[in-house]
Amino acid sequence: MAIATRPALAYAVEPWATYWPDVQPLWLLHWKEVGLDHGAVPLDPDMAKYQAYADAGILFILTVRTVPDAELVGYLTAILVGHLHYKSTLYAIGDLFYLAPAYRRGFAGVRLFREAERHFRHLGVKKVQMGTKLHDGLDVSRLLERLGYRHTDKLYCKVLEG
Repeated sequence: MAIATRPALAYAVEPWATYWPDVQPLWLLHWKEVGLDHGAVPLDPDMAKYQAYADAGILFILTVRTVPDAELVGYLTAILVGHLHYKSTLYAIGDLFYLAPAYRRGFAGVRLFREAERHFRHLGVKKVQMGTKLHDGLDVSRLLERLGYRHTDKLYCKVLEG
């Protein structure tokens, strides 16, 4: 019996123009998996804002693609900005990270964050803020803590009716 193997993975920083056409189906899967309040909060990306961030050079996109067919199976996006309280310190503010379920075993997720951090250092980032979902087994706190992240804040959300 042959053992099924997953394709090799390549991690690369990509421009918005290359990323956006390929990521749309994954964003929908990502939203269905992690999003709450689907009825009240539809998936509706602000394309103009993403494009403006890309044009301003503050949108960071790291992709995970299979080798050799270049199928997009994961990504990490962040906004690179000076913080309102610490303008001289460049932050990477996590926007999204996702890895297709078939690639979540092993070290693909660890490598996704390590590759992002390598690029962040090269770009002069001093502090990374990354969040994690807490529902439905989506909490990656242990992974983040193993990578040296500290639990520093809690975020609460509420849908306002009417």
